Amino acid sequence: MNQPPHRDEANENRHQAPSGADFSAPRQLPSDIRGFVNRDTSLGQLDVFFTEDREQAQISTVCVVVGTAGVGKTSFAIHWAHGIVDQFPDGQLFVNLRGYDPGPPMAPDQVLERFLSALGVPHAAIPTDLESRADLYRSQVAGRRVLIVLDNASSVRQVRPLLPGSPGCLVLVTSRSRLSGLIARDGARRLSLDMLSDVEAISLIRSLINEYRPQDDPTDIAYFRDIAVRRRSSGRSATETAQSVSRPTGWTNESTRGASSSSTMASRCPST
Repeated sequence: MNQPPHRDEANENRHQAPSGADFSAPRQLPSDIRGFVNRDTSLGQLDVFFTEDREQAQISTVCVVVGTAGVGKTSFAIHWAHGIVDQFPDGQLFVNLRGYDPGPPMAPDQVLERFLSALGVPHAAIPTDLESRADLYRSQVAGRRVLIVLDNASSVRQVRPLLPGSPGCLVLVTSRSRLSGLIARDGARRLSLDMLSDVEAISLIRSLINEYRPQDDPTDIAYFRDIAVRRRSSGRSATETAQSVSRPTGWTNESTRGASSSSTMASRCPST
């Protein structure tokens, strides 16, 4: 007759990670940014970081994208991640750490609980303390190629428990903070995302409004750039701003024809 397991053995089994056959490949990366333009130099720099670190098989790549509020860090990171997603067959993990959102930021133990669940660990097998959760998380991603995007981080303390302990994974972090501790101790690469250049900003606006306002001259577009884009900068945030004024409700090509003065465009710009 089989005897019930000893209590210590039962507790040990409770926190046992699922086997390779039970591993679940999460697909948490948000959809790519439709109409993303520009940022070619910065995208290329991330490509260089990734290629260089991949050639050093002993480490996992950690890239930190930093910049001021509204510069388009999240849009940029998601867009770049979609370009390399096929190189991470074991899945993607994504979380908004809410570092600079209203309300408290997400604690690392909260994130680890979500990540472990996404990786197929039963809820009953997830430890209750931060250190044990981090240990189990590193065990789960060890030997696998997982893309991990940590958006809107506020501090190194929030990020460090979420880093893999073995090579093969890529961690992409976005933050308003420079997160210097990750650079110094964890070997992270930092990319500073600046405001769009004048040429990039005009190119973005032209790509969005050309169908509806092809008659606008460069002076009008530059004026719109200063009001709308330079406040919101790049990626999706600028796209939303430009689209909101490019074709308001009720506008037609006929109604907009000839209305290309700076004063007209300014009257259509939202007060962001």
